Amino acid sequence: MQAQEIDRYLAELGAALESQGITKPVRMLLIGGAYMMLLANAPRTTDDVDIFWMEEGEDFQKARQALRDGVQAIASKYTLPPNWFNYLTQMLIYDKIIIPRGKLWKRYGPLHVYAPPKEFIFALKILAGRDQDLADCRILLPQTHIRTRQQAQRVLNRYILPEAQRDEAETIANSLDVLFGSERVREP
Repeated sequence: MQAQEIDRYLAELGAALESQGITKPVRMLLIGGAYMMLLANAPRTTDDVDIFWMEEGEDFQKARQALRDGVQAIASKYTLPPNWFNYLTQMLIYDKIIIPRGKLWKRYGPLHVYAPPKEFIFALKILAGRDQDLADCRILLPQTHIRTRQQAQRVLNRYILPEAQRDEAETIANSLDVLFGSERVREP
């Protein structure tokens, strides 16, 4: 997906919610590759739109079926995979992170899209540690105030829970080594 396609799909999803009578805001936090393209100006594409739900109250439950129908209709219309609108990441790491509130970025009818701080995305990418995530970190770094490994660790401490940092210590250390150099003592 390209950035303009994501914008079109989200606009159509918002219209689908509206046409099904959803009027209260359905709030989502944009993350992943879609965030990188739309908010960090990364020169890339993505296979899906990764999101976190910001609330799951009664209004969200009412909107859930309308969301599912809208996502399926858009997938069918544009021959997208059924998981083009992906909240699986949230289910996988919900108990490992502290989700920030974010700032309202765009409204698509009742679909309200929020942008988390770039530092939060950086922390998620460090936690994932894949090559593409580290490439994204290199794009994010100049857009943040993170300049040192210690500053990066403070950001991780803000958004990644201690137990998750212990469980993923090797991935995190490797990610930080790639971005900031190794902490190991160098031989003279």
